[in-house]
Amino acid sequence: MDTAADRDDSAKEQKGRRTRAGGFRAWRGLLPPPRAEWGAITAGWLASQLEAETRHRSGFHLIAIGLMVGVVIVYGIGWRPGLAVAAIASIALLALAVRVPGRPVLRPSLVCAGFVLAGAALAITEIERTDTTLFSGEATVQIVGNVVSRERTDSGRYRYVIDIASTERPVLSRPPERVRIVVGSRHAPIPPGGDFRGLVRLRPPSGPAFPGSHDFAFAPFFNGIGAYGFSLGAPEPAGPDISGDPARNGFGAWFRNRLSTVRLAMTERISQIIGGAEGGIAAALVTGERTGIPDEAEEWLRGTGLAHVLSISGLHMAIVAGFAMLFVRSVFALVPPLALRFPIKKIAAVAALVVAAFYLGLSGANIATQRAFIMLAIMLTAVLLDRPALTLRNVSIAAIVVIALTPHAVMTASFQMSFAATVALIGGYAALSRRRARSSPVPPGSRGWAHRILLAFAAIAMTSLIAGTATAPYAAYHFNRLATFGLVANVLTMPLFTLWIMPLALIGSLAMPFGVDAWAFQAMGYGIGIVLRIARFVYERLPDQAIGLTTATGLVLLTAAILAAACFASRLRYLAVPLALAGLAAAPYRMPPPELLIFEDGKEVALIARDGQLAFLRDRPNDFVAAQWERAFEARGRPSTDREPRRSIAADCDEALCRFETRDGLKVVWTDDYEKTGVACDGGDIAIVARAIRLSACRSGAVLVTLRTLRRSGSLAIRSDPVSGRPNVDHAIADPPAEWNLHRLAPWPEYWRKPAAKISATAPRREEEAGSDDSQ
Repeated sequence: MDTAADRDDSAKEQKGRRTRAGGFRAWRGLLPPPRAEWGAITAGWLASQLEAETRHRSGFHLIAIGLMVGVVIVYGIGWRPGLAVAAIASIALLALAVRVPGRPVLRPSLVCAGFVLAGAALAITEIERTDTTLFSGEATVQIVGNVVSRERTDSGRYRYVIDIASTERPVLSRPPERVRIVVGSRHAPIPPGGDFRGLVRLRPPSGPAFPGSHDFAFAPFFNGIGAYGFSLGAPEPAGPDISGDPARNGFGAWFRNRLSTVRLAMTERISQIIGGAEGGIAAALVTGERTGIPDEAEEWLRGTGLAHVLSISGLHMAIVAGFAMLFVRSVFALVPPLALRFPIKKIAAVAALVVAAFYLGLSGANIATQRAFIMLAIMLTAVLLDRPALTLRNVSIAAIVVIALTPHAVMTASFQMSFAATVALIGGYAALSRRRARSSPVPPGSRGWAHRILLAFAAIAMTSLIAGTATAPYAAYHFNRLATFGLVANVLTMPLFTLWIMPLALIGSLAMPFGVDAWAFQAMGYGIGIVLRIARFVYERLPDQAIGLTTATGLVLLTAAILAAACFASRLRYLAVPLALAGLAAAPYRMPPPELLIFEDGKEVALIARDGQLAFLRDRPNDFVAAQWERAFEARGRPSTDREPRRSIAADCDEALCRFETRDGLKVVWTDDYEKTGVACDGGDIAIVARAIRLSACRSGAVLVTLRTLRRSGSLAIRSDPVSGRPNVDHAIADPPAEWNLHRLAPWPEYWRKPAAKISATAPRREEEAGSDDSQ
């Protein structure tokens, strides 16, 4: 028989079991579910997010993204599928995607893959239709041609773009179709459409300054510029007319020359009215001519993150078109009969489109301006169709059009930065609008003027912060520097550009034919002067910082983060967080810098210490090349204003030979005397002979570098092998070379032939031109 005590003990034991069971169930709820259950939860969540993306029709953005990926694979990685194969595979994948509706993962994958192949096909088509002849080597030659455009630099020299009709003394075997020539001698300026005759020194566009850097032959190849050079003296007086050339006849050529003449006249008038650096910047904002801007002013703007104001882009196009639209709409609103009878908003949109088209032609219609105009035209067309103007769909349409017209633009910093900023701004303000819609609305008119002004500056700050953050990865990758405090300069100057400078630029341009434009441009110059003072103040206290090399992997991950945050409408947009973190972790280039850099001219040589400090062989190295090396390899975090005198290599130089060692003990011998080649080979691990000799290897086993080998390989980066201690050489030019570097395989030095009238019919003769001073 149980006692009361036994019953109490039994009750306590049962209570304890229930407590332990409840505690176990509580802890079990904190444990991860079984694998099968977890998979079901994940699949269900993913399906719901994909359904949300389908409702929002986010898949449209896959078209532009796929095209961009295809172009990058062709131009960046070097993949070259057959055009027919890529086109047929693209059509097949897209047709298959149409046949598999209701498959939320498979269908977008097929669509994206199909447009990747379509982008590759577009890039290959562009390569095949581009027939620019890039010049081979260097030569001094007499040219005759037609002036396409003319610019005046801040130093007073003229820069001509010339379509070559013929070459003389020598007659080049591979003459470029179009060249850009700088003339420093005093002469009567030649108008667009005029004839240019003179003796010039030509050279091809240079390659990368070091392996992995920007190839400066890429853009000229697609833009049709086959050579750069300078005139040896003033152009000759006009000779016999060459207007019989069919390329110079027709309405297209006449219109191009007239537009260039108007553009040139406007540039010179604006510069004369305003003068100084302000005049050069004002001309750049109106006509796109940047040659009149002093280097110091450009450095202030670049170092404070304001360099984007110098190139006519979406910002300028939007301000000009927006001001025109606002002005026309306001004028119509003042006349009630017109405002009540006609759709003044659409009329104003048409007027803005006309002004933007005029601005496009006036500014030279470069790729960045074309892209800005396409995007603006799509947005204004949306207004005409009563659709929202600022949407990501319109940005994707603009990207598709640009890629279809100029696929190679995807590889440029201008394309990447402008579209990244636009996508981030529209996505950011869409998120802000959704948040404001969930909050309590503010009655109109309840805010005072002070509050409105504060909100305007807050909007400018937010715009600068979003755009600056979105473009920072591309600035770091392409320019190796980052304007950390660019937000400060942008917040202080953007109101001036939006409300003062660009509206006055439009007013002055429209008033110029009537001769009453001086007041507008003078007031515009005062505003630009304030911007320059702000830029200088910020530059001297908060300049940009050295970032060094960044990896392509980091850039791709950060790009994916921007697209995920802006393009996804569901919670998939939170994928941007891990993508951004992974991109930031992968972005820094962690390999030790090379020990030795050699530019492709054989004259620019530099040693790199372990801390990134450079020492140059020449006391006064080429500033353009040296600046690229310093931005890439100098110490991270170094401000651009912290410029110490460039150091020289502690070399032992005598009798045209210089001997020095790298940080890990590689012995280097440099000479510009071909007779010293044997001594250089026997005296070091690396022999650099800055002459175009035919010898390609040293008998001693040393690495031989000559102008001929550099012409094929491009610039070099050399480091010692950690095991063998032998030099490891990285080439800037791939093997086989890309299409824009095929000129490196052409005969060199440049061969030429005598004019046809002097060639013997039985014994045609070819003579070798001294194509380079170093080849003789």
